[in-house]
Amino acid sequence: MRIERALAAVTLGVLALGAGEGRATPRAPKKDSKPRPAEVTREGKILIVRGLSGGEPQLTVEDGARFLLTGALREELLRLEGHKLQVVGVPGPKKLMMETLDVSRYEILDSGGGRRPLVGVLRKAAGGALNLERPKAALLEIEANRALHAELEKRVGCRIWVLGELQGTTIKAFKFGWLSCKAPKSIKPDKENKR
Repeated sequence: MRIERALAAVTLGVLALGAGEGRATPRAPKKDSKPRPAEVTREGKILIVRGLSGGEPQLTVEDGARFLLTGALREELLRLEGHKLQVVGVPGPKKLMMETLDVSRYEILDSGGGRRPLVGVLRKAAGGALNLERPKAALLEIEANRALHAELEKRVGCRIWVLGELQGTTIKAFKFGWLSCKAPKSIKPDKENKR
């Protein structure tokens, strides 16, 4: 008898659960244990703190405050020692007794001599010309002396910065640096691009 009553109770429970199928059950919103800190913008000069796993990029702002820069862009920032940057990121815990900033984006303001470089991906056209591909901007042809041209050739497909004199759709380059590299990619001839 007891087993029959128990089975009947279970059956009624299953039927009651099945009757509720198809209806959305309201759920309480998830509570975040900590609110995400807001992004901040800082401007300063990059210095590399040596002796730590290949170095750590440090931003020193004009008032003397220093921040260690962390995050996915760390490798690029390591290649910008001496440059003046504007960085945007989320403040993090102290590291090496310094505030940290998890950088989400940055802009190079000065690459020496008060000059702001152009940043983009270095491409090689079918005819051998080198071009700088920038987001939401016209493709620029890069003119350089033989030695600089040979160095640029080694970085086709890389994200680079270039200093030079801009003349229409040409930049007469005299200095460049690479930020990150992916597989080389050539620019297709105009005939193929018009399909």
